[in-house]
Amino acid sequence: MQNITHSWFVQGMIKATSDAWLKGWDERNGGNLTLRLDEADIAPFTDDFHQEPRYIALSQPMPLLANTPFIVTGSGKFFRNVQLDPAANLGVVKVDSDGAGYHILWGLNHEAVPTSELPAHFLSHCERINATNGKDRVIMHCHATNLIALTYVLENNTPLFTPQTVGRQHRVPGGVPGRRRHSAVDGAGHR
Repeated sequence: MQNITHSWFVQGMIKATSDAWLKGWDERNGGNLTLRLDEADIAPFTDDFHQEPRYIALSQPMPLLANTPFIVTGSGKFFRNVQLDPAANLGVVKVDSDGAGYHILWGLNHEAVPTSELPAHFLSHCERINATNGKDRVIMHCHATNLIALTYVLENNTPLFTPQTVGRQHRVPGGVPGRRRHSAVDGAGHR
């Protein structure tokens, strides 16, 4: 049986958090990432799960996410450290059957908890499920310092702003971390 740290979703989170840190998007613990999984994604790794998963109640029920697993970054965890110790900095959680809370199935060792932004991420996942019929699976919160600086310098005008940000690259790959299939996006944001 394969170890969960070699799964596509843990490796994808390692890659995404490492890239974000290297680009300066997530200083220290400033940012978080969640990826909605399927039951089939986590099923091969039940031997790696905690024997007694901790349960955390949500302040607001999320019935749309009932029985849904996620991989999440931990509260106060540095993106830089995810690659060094995934089990301490990431966690696989699963929302319970009525959406009232979740169990920490794997990771978030040493009594760590998911990002404090998890309720906002869950609400965002609900919105993206409804808007894209479930196709969007990633929510990332980051502090892209250079991009933020440009918002103070450039006029709020998409045709002017886009070439200064992503327009210098001919194509930007778009897709879910860890997935092999990507759709190309040109500099203007068109597929």
